[in-house]
Amino acid sequence: MKKYQQEYNTPYQLKFPIEIEKIIETTDPVYTFCEVIDHIDLNKYLTTEERRTGRPRYDEKTLLKVILFAFMENGYESLRKIEKLCKTDIRFMWLLQDEPPPSHMTIDNFMNNVLNGKIEEIFADINAYIFEQENVDMDHVYIDGTKITANANKYSWVWKKSCEKNRVKVFAKITELLSEINKRIAAFGVKFGVREEYAIEYLEQILKQYIQLCGFDPASAVRGRGHHKTPEQRYYDKLTSYIARLKKYA
Repeated sequence: MKKYQQEYNTPYQLKFPIEIEKIIETTDPVYTFCEVIDHIDLNKYLTTEERRTGRPRYDEKTLLKVILFAFMENGYESLRKIEKLCKTDIRFMWLLQDEPPPSHMTIDNFMNNVLNGKIEEIFADINAYIFEQENVDMDHVYIDGTKITANANKYSWVWKKSCEKNRVKVFAKITELLSEINKRIAAFGVKFGVREEYAIEYLEQILKQYIQLCGFDPASAVRGRGHHKTPEQRYYDKLTSYIARLKKYA
């Protein structure tokens, strides 16, 4: 019997609407972005004259839109990723307005030769337009109380009330410690001032003066079990730990 090999395949026909706007959602941020950029006078920043020889110059305003929108959407994008987006993302195709996708070298040359030194002024104009349209109050500063910490988890938050409460306790311990130190250095005719609250800089200055008075070398400090600490080292260690805690609360 003859074996017949039968191939199964489904033919696909490429279908693409004539107007890209039909498949971009009306709420997409690309429309708002384009509306803002179109209201900025970019002629004073970009090159308008045409070259007489060589390939025609790529429209610089279009390049600027592509670059800014890529960074607006993703925070940071590589030049090769921007080139790929211009070939695959319909929103970037819409920004290009039938122009061919720029290569990563074209984008790199534009950023280095044209945008370098001008981008801050362009951002200033963009912000000025947004502030005017949204009636942003520039006369007052509003402080957001959001707490952000690296490697955040539910145990890593430091709350204001807790800091203030613990700081007061540290101040009391510092006062007690300075009273003991003053008795120790009374023979030198020196006395450290005792206060209700202590600035970190003030305590660091006291620590430095204490080292000079007692001749204590922090590099010679002993650590671990079985080592007997001198009174000078005990005072030094305590004051150092209190300063570190105050820095943490600050």
